[in-house]
Amino acid sequence: RRRREASTIQIRKDKKEEGLQKRRRPAAAAAAAPYGGSSSSQPPQQARTATRSAEAPEPGLAETLKSLPEDVQLLNSDDRGQQLEACIRLRKLLSIERNPPIAEIIEAGVVPRLVQFLHCFDDPMLAFEAAWAVTNVASGTSEHTRVLLDNGAVPVLVQLALHEDSNLREQSMWALGNIAGDSPRCRDLVLSYGVVPRLLPQCESCEQPRAGTSAGPSHLSSHPHVYQPPPGGGQANLVAQPLLSAAPTMQRNATWLLSNLCRGKPPPRWALVEPTVPVLVRLLQRQTDDEVLTDACWAISYLSEPPERIAPLVEAGAILPLVALLSHTMPSVQTPALRAVGNIAAGTAAQAAALIAGGALGPLQRLLSTGKKELRKEAAWMLSNLTAGDREQVAAVCAAGVVPKLLDMAAHEEYEIKKEVVYALCNACCFGSAQIACGLAQLGIVVRLCDLLELPDASLLLAVLEALEALLRAGGDGFGINPHARLVDEAGGCEKIEALQMHENPEVFEKAQALLEAFFGADEDEEDPLTAPLATAEGFSFG
Repeated sequence: RRRREASTIQIRKDKKEEGLQKRRRPAAAAAAAPYGGSSSSQPPQQARTATRSAEAPEPGLAETLKSLPEDVQLLNSDDRGQQLEACIRLRKLLSIERNPPIAEIIEAGVVPRLVQFLHCFDDPMLAFEAAWAVTNVASGTSEHTRVLLDNGAVPVLVQLALHEDSNLREQSMWALGNIAGDSPRCRDLVLSYGVVPRLLPQCESCEQPRAGTSAGPSHLSSHPHVYQPPPGGGQANLVAQPLLSAAPTMQRNATWLLSNLCRGKPPPRWALVEPTVPVLVRLLQRQTDDEVLTDACWAISYLSEPPERIAPLVEAGAILPLVALLSHTMPSVQTPALRAVGNIAAGTAAQAAALIAGGALGPLQRLLSTGKKELRKEAAWMLSNLTAGDREQVAAVCAAGVVPKLLDMAAHEEYEIKKEVVYALCNACCFGSAQIACGLAQLGIVVRLCDLLELPDASLLLAVLEALEALLRAGGDGFGINPHARLVDEAGGCEKIEALQMHENPEVFEKAQALLEAFFGADEDEEDPLTAPLATAEGFSFG
């Protein structure tokens, strides 16, 4: 158990940030703008990462900003047409792919006016252009995002998440996703305005059940909505009912925003994100869109930390769809699914057992042979958590046939992956039964562990020594020569263990000394009763 926790902590420290917390809408997406006279069929997810190919080469920054004073003047006019023209020109500036002039536009003082235009609920065209500009301001630094917060952008964007215009609704969620992805403080601010109840219907609005599954009861029909439009039609364009006709891109943006609301440390207040759990599980069960599945899996992986939050996910039925997604064809889906499953495996023994019962071992064995290094490492780490469980779990892992592959990986993988593989093997020796240990010895684990006795990592060396101790104890029945001790000796392990008595780490040299004394010192220190001299009146005689 100690090694399971240590391994979990270490792999968390080694993780790089997965995906982008912020996404810009580049100038190439202008061709898909719903109010630009052309189709809006281009998925926003593509626009976020698309390269700018439809635009002319970027001029110098000074040339780019020549029109900024005129844009500001148009923005501050009382003419709605001029205001719209200014918003379009500003969002084009902010949509430049490389080094957009966000700081310069903020310094021009346009942010308060852009936020003001977000309140134009009766003019979705103007509000949409303002929201697009705000989205790209929020894609900048934390200082840039703070300007939006100081000008009150978050509450109105949350309100726009219920606007009847789907393009405006979608753009507001994109902006909120960028703001929430800036920091835990920004994330918590967005959550505090009650965005989750507005967001969940958009996540499920275009849900397409997978083949062979039942749609089940609709979450949309019973979900309460926090926002209610005021009487008198002051914001009549805001709607509080599920929007079943929204485009699939809406669902992608909504699920991406949801993942940003779940991520970050310290984690968000559980009461604010708990309502997302059943919706996320349904997305995993029913969705076929790769982008929605990817972000839903990331959200589940964020929600599964710290460990005390795993139980609600398991109770909601997350294990089976997550295990199924381990076999998805896209690594972008497999990676977060594996991360979430790995977090569950690091939980309680019952939760780890539920993963095994859910069929996780088959996909894990296949992932050990994938060409993606990070997936191999995560799969080995998860197996180390499972072999750190009870004897039944260790037996299940060994029965799945993964040990030969792990032994091969321990010999040939690069160090970062090898480390997780070694923990998985050592845990199997230490936490499995004596029968399991003997079976592992027959597969060649003793030779492999002896090969690892020169590792530079003291913690890993200690794990290897503990595994050898478990194997030696399993091989000794009190009669005759210990076959596992003979294997250690034949593999050159005795000499390596003797050398470890000089190791700088006290735990390592104490464990090495204890192994030598317990299993390899009897012949030197004790006399064989058959050859020991017998004391007689005439002296000593030898039998």
